Amino acid sequence: MRWKRTTYEKVCLKYLSQKATDEFINKDESYLTNELCYGISQNPDTKDYILVFKNDYFDNHCEKCDGKYKYSWNKWCKCHLEYLKNDFTNWTSGNKIIDDLIQKHQLKYNGHSTVIEWIPYDKFINNNKIGEGDFTIAIWEDGPLNYCPSNYSALNRKYKRKSDEKVLLKYLSNSRNINNKFLNEIIYSIEKSYGISQDPNTKDYILVLQLRYYCEKCNKKYDNQFEISTKSCLSCQTNHEDKKINDFIQEMRLNIDHSLTKYRTMFEWIPYDRFDDIKEIGKGGFSMVYSAIWEDGLLDSRGKSWRRKPNTKVTLKCLHNSQNFPDEFINKVKAYPNIKMDNILKLYGISQDPDTKDYIMVLEYAEGGNFNNYLDKNYEKFDWFNGLKVLSDIFNGLSKIHQEYKVHCNFHMGNILFTKMDDNYNACISDMELCKKIDNINETSIYGVMPYVAPEVLKGKPYTQASNIYSFGMIMYVIATGRQPFDDRAHDEILVLNICNGTRPKINEKLVPKCYIDLMKRCWDSIPNNRPNSIEIKEMIKLFYDSLNQKFEKKEQQHSEIEEQFKETQKYRKENFSSHTNNKSTIHAQAIYTSRLLNPFAKNFSDDNTVEITDLTK
Repeated sequence: MRWKRTTYEKVCLKYLSQKATDEFINKDESYLTNELCYGISQNPDTKDYILVFKNDYFDNHCEKCDGKYKYSWNKWCKCHLEYLKNDFTNWTSGNKIIDDLIQKHQLKYNGHSTVIEWIPYDKFINNNKIGEGDFTIAIWEDGPLNYCPSNYSALNRKYKRKSDEKVLLKYLSNSRNINNKFLNEIIYSIEKSYGISQDPNTKDYILVLQLRYYCEKCNKKYDNQFEISTKSCLSCQTNHEDKKINDFIQEMRLNIDHSLTKYRTMFEWIPYDRFDDIKEIGKGGFSMVYSAIWEDGLLDSRGKSWRRKPNTKVTLKCLHNSQNFPDEFINKVKAYPNIKMDNILKLYGISQDPDTKDYIMVLEYAEGGNFNNYLDKNYEKFDWFNGLKVLSDIFNGLSKIHQEYKVHCNFHMGNILFTKMDDNYNACISDMELCKKIDNINETSIYGVMPYVAPEVLKGKPYTQASNIYSFGMIMYVIATGRQPFDDRAHDEILVLNICNGTRPKINEKLVPKCYIDLMKRCWDSIPNNRPNSIEIKEMIKLFYDSLNQKFEKKEQQHSEIEEQFKETQKYRKENFSSHTNNKSTIHAQAIYTSRLLNPFAKNFSDDNTVEITDLTK
């Protein structure tokens, strides 16, 4: 083994005593066992012994007392309290109890936050009363005292003031005579304060509070990190003229899990004048849809803090006549999850059109448009691998709805939208306001797109999670064929009867793998209990996807067989793309794929009917 020196090494030198006492020798031995110590030297002039350390030794040790820092980032050591102790004789409140209380807190100071002080009243300027009670906002000229590691010096420990600090003064009425109630209030609040002062006229004591923990509009103490980040309490942020709407917004905010460090978006009341560049992008039977730029932008969590994304592009869904039915509007909004969920369109808040007074849902903008438009533009390059990714996204969203014990009562391809993250598009489910709890579905109205509505619903039964699985089977059909179900015929009473009697869309078996067809047919089985459950569907989609995924290494014989089926149909699909395009252009004039009330088409049908009909459209 060879030893080698590193020449011109930068080191730290610690000067010690001239005498090699036992204490020095014992201390020196402890240093020499420290890997940061290189050895000993001596000053030839003063004869002081010198310990030679690595250059970064004092990043973690105090230069004055050699104590090890608990937190190296702020270089705080208990010996730094000498500065505060030496200052005790330079100030007094005139009351020993107050002096002792402040000194006790100063001696517990650990280098974090600010030093608790006695603050002379004449150091406050520009006092302005706010809210209810004895509160004023003022400017503290000297400002709070903080320990600053950036000004750290071995010879002169530095504390620094932040001058002209805005503070909240809480006047404690009838406090000139100190009692237990007064002391308890001081002890409770002092951790979030800068110290104590006294009104020279009334002799009442004053708590000097850190304004960042209190609402500047009403003086209420903030309840959570969100209020601290946005510098306003929930009550002051909610100022709608309708009490029901105000109470609802506060309820939505209080339901947010502030213990989460991600997946949080703050629900807000958003004034309509904060939207720019409003453009109509769609309309339905009960709403108008617009795109807009939200100037302030989405309020989103980043760890424990909240930040805005200015100029967020959003979707505005304006619900007709909703100002007359606020309870109904509130229930629709409550159907949206209060945390971010992948593959479900996100709700940011609500607003109101100042002209029509209609309420507005402010939603995530789907840059990729709806799935129908996306498929029209991309079907030629929309291979099975991409199709299964989209199918997985859609089912992931549906599973989360079902996990919340809800049912989507208008689940069809038109409600599948594409949001963009980085350069990737993700499918997500929209129209969440049409979701209902499984134990609270008592509506007799059948609303939706006829080919996607399960036969039992067309017969008057309530929507169930099994009826969503039926609709998912129709979505599987669209992804497989690029065509809407029953696009070659009128969507009328005859189609309703056909569906209830078991008629399903035609399938070209050369275009779709057998394994995929089998799952699809199970999903649209006429008997709800025969349809696969969520776990089965999820496992099958994963099996299909893994079979085509070249990065999936644990393939078995089953994967190879499935992969071969998909490859064969993909080959046929490419060879016959032109015929697919021609077929797609021949959609029946009465094939309607926007949501509408379907009761008129199913009014004479019951659960027990099996009707023999002659379809005159053939």
